[in-house]
Amino acid sequence: INMPLDILANLALGDMLKELRPDPAAWPGLIVDLHEKTVMHDIPIAIEVAKSLEAHKVKLAIDDFGNGYNMVAKAEALPFVEFKIGRAFVTDCSTDKTKSATCKNVIDLAHKFGGSAIAVGIERGSDVLTLAGLGCDGGQGYLLGQPMPETRFLSLLRLRANLPKTG
Repeated sequence: INMPLDILANLALGDMLKELRPDPAAWPGLIVDLHEKTVMHDIPIAIEVAKSLEAHKVKLAIDDFGNGYNMVAKAEALPFVEFKIGRAFVTDCSTDKTKSATCKNVIDLAHKFGGSAIAVGIERGSDVLTLAGLGCDGGQGYLLGQPMPETRFLSLLRLRANLPKTG
């Protein structure tokens, strides 16, 4: 069954199933397809609906998955040299399998498109190790370097580039 998320969220489907299905033990269940776009706009409601319907053997499927990522599909044609992995995925990627898998996907895409993958918001050593193991090319964040005044930045830049100081 295809159904918009907002309708499913407001539909008393659980109550309807209690009333209408003849033998709950023999009922194989139901899968409701929700369009990816509606799920992405309201993930918390989709999660709430999925949990509320579990007891009734109703499961949710994401229809047209990937259509919301058209930018990713077009990335190969754009002149990007780096793909930055957002802090939301980087933080705790060493302990969260979903975040780790997302980081790996971005890293693989960056490499496929000839770019580098850079992790943003790194604050823990364990996340650095995980990202390095996944093939991440670099990172930024408080663990690696604090914000600094321009004079300090220029001094470090000269030191690393082996440039002479100027007045």
